[in-house]
Amino acid sequence: MKPLNNNSVRKGYLRFSGFLIICVSVSVFCFYSYMKTASAEVKIILAKTMEYDNIYTTELNTAVTVDSIYQYMILMNSSPKINDLLLQSVVSNRKMQLQNKINGLNEQDFLLYKKLAGNINVFLGVKDSIRLAEKEEAVVREDLMRCVRENREISRKLKVGGIVYERK
Repeated sequence: MKPLNNNSVRKGYLRFSGFLIICVSVSVFCFYSYMKTASAEVKIILAKTMEYDNIYTTELNTAVTVDSIYQYMILMNSSPKINDLLLQSVVSNRKMQLQNKINGLNEQDFLLYKKLAGNINVFLGVKDSIRLAEKEEAVVREDLMRCVRENREISRKLKVGGIVYERK
C-alpha cells in the first residue's frame, strides 16, 4: 500500500537532496577558495620572509664589517709599534668595500651604515691630525729638551770660565 501523499514525500526527498547537494557544493567551493587563498598568502609570506632574512643577514654582515673598521680605527695611534699609515690604508680600503656593498642595497634599510661609512673619512682625518700633532709634539719636546741641555752646558762653561751668567 502506498501512502496517499507518496508523491509529495518523494518530491520532498528530492528537494531535500537537491538542497543538500547545493549546500555541499557551496561548502566544497568555499573550502577550495579558502585553501587557494591561504596557499597564495603563504607563498607571499614565505617570499617576504626570505627577503627579510636576506636583509637581516646582510645587516649582520654589514654590522660586523663596520665593527671591524671601528676596531682598526681604535688601533690607530695606540702604539708606536703599529704602522698607522698602513692601518689607515686598510681602513680606507675596507670603507670603500663597505660603501660599494651598501650602494648596491636598498638605501632605506641601510641608511645608518651609509652615514657611518660617509663619516669614516672625518674620523680618519681627525685620527691623522692627532697622529701628526703627536709627532710634532714629540719633535718640539725633543728640541726643548736639547735646548735645556745646551743651556745647562753653556751655563756650566760660563761658571767655570769665571763669567757668571745671571737669569732674569
